[in-house]
Amino acid sequence: MKNKLKKTGILFFLGLPIFVFGQNYDYVWMFGYNSNATASFPGVEGVILSFNEIPLSVEYVQTVTNITVSNATIADEFGNLLFYTNGCQIANRFHQLMENGDSLNFGAVFNDRCNENAFGYPAGSQSCLILPLPGNNDNYCVFHDKIEYVYEPEFDVITLSLLFTRVNVLISGVIEKNIPVIQDTLSAGQLTAVKQNNGIDWWVMVPQYLSNKYYYFALTENGIENLLEQQIGNSTVKQGEGGGQAVFSPDGTKYIRYTPADGLFIFDFDRTTGLLSNFCFIDIDDGAFTGGVSVSPNSRYLYVSSEDFVYQFDLQAADIEASRITVAEYDGYQSPFPTKFFNAQLAPDCKIYINSFATVDVLHVIHNPDEPGLACNFEQHAVQLPFNHGRSLPYFPNYRLGPLVKAKIRRPASR
Repeated sequence: MKNKLKKTGILFFLGLPIFVFGQNYDYVWMFGYNSNATASFPGVEGVILSFNEIPLSVEYVQTVTNITVSNATIADEFGNLLFYTNGCQIANRFHQLMENGDSLNFGAVFNDRCNENAFGYPAGSQSCLILPLPGNNDNYCVFHDKIEYVYEPEFDVITLSLLFTRVNVLISGVIEKNIPVIQDTLSAGQLTAVKQNNGIDWWVMVPQYLSNKYYYFALTENGIENLLEQQIGNSTVKQGEGGGQAVFSPDGTKYIRYTPADGLFIFDFDRTTGLLSNFCFIDIDDGAFTGGVSVSPNSRYLYVSSEDFVYQFDLQAADIEASRITVAEYDGYQSPFPTKFFNAQLAPDCKIYINSFATVDVLHVIHNPDEPGLACNFEQHAVQLPFNHGRSLPYFPNYRLGPLVKAKIRRPASR
């Protein structure tokens, strides 16, 4: 019998952030692919990873959505699946179309890519983000990139707006949909979020396209507030943005982006003001085209997945660049396509899972990411899925990050 995972957080003292209890919104991960042509599983499009058990369980289900790159999933605070989206539709916990959950990102690309024979919205990694609305247990906010075809000066597909959709799980329906938040050329995906210093409200970070500008705004019980912007660090290049990833460290003190064409960007982050500072650039020139990034649960070790290699960096080192260690090199395994390293995601079991850019049926795992060097225990093709998935990995911020707590200073007793 499988052991049930204890649904509690981890409490840190002495000035470190508090990870609060009962915030298990990331306990269920949806994957998918149009497998109707697969004789073994006719009519099945979905794969569920559940962290409610140890070891994690892997099951397949019939859904109304095909999930490829655009992918976001949310469970309730107790770890039970609530809903998920492929950027075209929103499906409920019964894997049925949610009321008013159709026509997400409606427009030319939707008409082209969201019909019943298509694989889902092609907006890129981290193009969908789901956050619980602070102070409201029934409402959830879905942020999603809307991409459009551009024909001048040459044909391109770019993100021209960030949209907002609100879901009420009490009625299992969408009550607001496709509301513009930012109308500008934006990065291909890389939507990220982190708790503010009060441990309740959110900062949402959105990079601008081909720029060093970052939009950021607050999500509070009143909704979206204070759309701000900041320019810092290096600008990105066209061929890089679609193949990378961005994350906050679990403790909320670092914001990190990586794409092979742009290199590794590391910033300090202020949870009170939402501002980035102390930009650090590290060039990783290994010939990769796509990649990803994640940070260990203790927020010390940074992992960069770069097609053929996975690197570890020590964020506490005096020279972060010099701390690089190669912890994995692609072993040539194919199932049925090359299982090279793509995006990464820290999971509730404190392991980091890495997918592949190709449509394969395995995931890689870093079993002990808090450990230095090879002790992190990287295992290639460690998780076997029942069939191929569409090179997607749902992104989850750290829902358990609590308020900043200052260390108490003991004063000497008076004599």
